Amino acid sequence: MNKRSLLVFSLAVLAGIPVACSSGADDPADPGSAGSATSTGGAGGSAGSPGAGSAGSSTGGGAGAAGSSSGGSSGAGGSAAGAPCAAGKDQLLKPIATVSTGAVAVLSDTAGTRTVFIDASAGGSMAASTNPRVYVNLEQAKRVDVTDETAASSVDWDLALKRPVLFTNGGDGGPGAGQALLVDKDFDAVTAADATGMRVESFFESDCAPKMDAAGAVRTTFAGWYDYDAATMTLSPHAGTWVVKGATGKLYKLRILSYYANPDGSKGTSGGRYVLAWKPL
Repeated sequence: MNKRSLLVFSLAVLAGIPVACSSGADDPADPGSAGSATSTGGAGGSAGSPGAGSAGSSTGGGAGAAGSSSGGSSGAGGSAAGAPCAAGKDQLLKPIATVSTGAVAVLSDTAGTRTVFIDASAGGSMAASTNPRVYVNLEQAKRVDVTDETAASSVDWDLALKRPVLFTNGGDGGPGAGQALLVDKDFDAVTAADATGMRVESFFESDCAPKMDAAGAVRTTFAGWYDYDAATMTLSPHAGTWVVKGATGKLYKLRILSYYANPDGSKGTSGGRYVLAWKPL
């Protein structure tokens, strides 16, 4: 296994995505491969499956980013692809018909900035596929008790989290007005004026081929939120501040402070346990 294969494999394990070891044209790290074209690819199966990673990291990756950006500016990109790709969406997101028990607790509330612990560990990397996402209402800073299935028709939540994958309630992510954008500014410097060029959730290409990231997970507006250290196999939040539009259209600025936190906010060792800070704009 070459270094690139090892990197993709490690990211997939952290994300809780099953990985099948293979070689040749089906190598998940091979950017020129179309993969084994499992049913996850939907109608566009030739673009590869989540296991391929190739469509996300090479050809599909570039197209996916452009598609997301286009969808964000027009506000229609996600929903246009989402309607005819309904079957592929279930295969891609694998909804679980139970409510998450992951804790969501406010650690501090200072001058309108809330710092919040969110347990999106989903039972650990090996059990993630059988555990639901945790859904969070940013205005109330609390968990919304919906299942992955009922979340698809709810505007009570703003942010969905499961392991390293986050997405907003908009476009292919949900029925709300959700969007997100990473701004290269410190948290205190971000204002509502930075909410330009925001992207809506767009999980599919025009032929219903799923947009995947390098770890084989769905590519969302939060793709690239972390830097990966291959030596320690750990994730660290990328520099910058996120501007997030909630399901009802309300704007927030948000920072991802930690991915390995204890419930009291101190540094932990288990992934998927976030500390986020956000403030209305």
